Amino acid sequence: MVRYRKKSETKKIYKKLFLAVVILTAGIGMIAWILGAADRRPLQQAIQKKEKSEIVFQGETYIPKGNLETYLFAGIDDLGKITEIREYDGSGQCDVLVVLVRDRSTDQCQMVTIDRNTITPVKSLEDDGNYISTDDMQISLAHAMSLDHVTRAENTVDAVSTLLGGAKIDYYAMVNVGAVQPANDLVGGVTVTVKDDFSGVDDSLKKGETVTLMGVHAENFIRGRMTMKDDDTNQNRMARQAQYEEGFRSAFRQKCSEDSSFPLKMYHTLEDYMTTTVTARKFSRLALLLTDETKVTKLDINGTYGVDDSDWQTFTPDTDSLKQVILTLFYKKQN
Repeated sequence: MVRYRKKSETKKIYKKLFLAVVILTAGIGMIAWILGAADRRPLQQAIQKKEKSEIVFQGETYIPKGNLETYLFAGIDDLGKITEIREYDGSGQCDVLVVLVRDRSTDQCQMVTIDRNTITPVKSLEDDGNYISTDDMQISLAHAMSLDHVTRAENTVDAVSTLLGGAKIDYYAMVNVGAVQPANDLVGGVTVTVKDDFSGVDDSLKKGETVTLMGVHAENFIRGRMTMKDDDTNQNRMARQAQYEEGFRSAFRQKCSEDSSFPLKMYHTLEDYMTTTVTARKFSRLALLLTDETKVTKLDINGTYGVDDSDWQTFTPDTDSLKQVILTLFYKKQN
C-alpha cells in the first residue's frame, strides 16, 4: 500500500533526523551533500556554461531573458488563518506549487505547476529557523520547517529556486487551504464536471455530473486524495485542481467585468490566510492578466512517479524536461 507523509509521522521522522544531523560537523554534512549531488547528475553537469550570461544546451546557445518578474504561489495544507505556530508538528506542507514568470515588456505570462512529491534538495531547519542540513525529500516539506511563517515561505522559495537551477523568485504568496471556501464563494461558485468517485468523501459530488461548487464542496473537490475510490494519487488531484482553476478563472473574469475593484476584494479576502510579499496593487494587476487566456502559457515538467524505500510517494523530474522548462521560462535562444 502506498503511503503518504502524514503530519504525525513527518514529525517523528524528521525530528529524529534533525537531532541526529545537528551533532554532525559542517564538514561531514558538506561532503555528504557533494556526494549526493554527484549521484543526482545536477543540472549544471548537463548545461555547459559558456559565459556568465550564456549557457549551451544540446548545441544551442541561450541567453537570459530580460525584464522578467517571477512569482511563487503555494497552497498550504492548513485550514486556519495565519496565526502563531507554537509547536512543530510537520503541518503546513505545500499541496500546490505554481511558478509564474511575467515578461514585463509584453505582459505575457508562463506558468508551471510543480508536483508536491517532487524529490529535490530541501533545507532542514530548527524550530528557530537555524540551518541543519540539506537533504533530498519531497518539496512539499520545505514549508513544514521552523515555527515562523516567513521562514517557512522563504525555505519553500529556496527549494523551488534550487529545483529550477537557481532561478530567482521575486515574489511569493503562501495561501492556507482555509481560503478556498471564502474565495470560491466570493466568485459565486465554480462550475466543474465531476470525473472521480467521491463517495464517502463528499456524496454530493456525483461522478459524471456538472455542478457549481460552493462552500466546503469546493475544498473537498480540490483537496480530496487519500480516501478517493478511483485514484488517490497526487497527479489525479493535480488534474482536478487544473480543472478547478479553469472554472475559477472563468468565474473570476465574469466578476471583474462587473466590478473593476473585484481583484482588490479578492486580495482582502485572502489576506488573513496568506503570507506574501505581493502587494494588493500588484496582485490586482496580475489577477487581471491571468484572466486573459491569450496572456498565459502553461508548461509541464514530465517525470516518473513512484515510491521510496519507506513507501512515500515520489515524483522524479525527467532531466531534459526540467531543463527545457527552465530554459523556456528564463532564457531565449541567441540569434
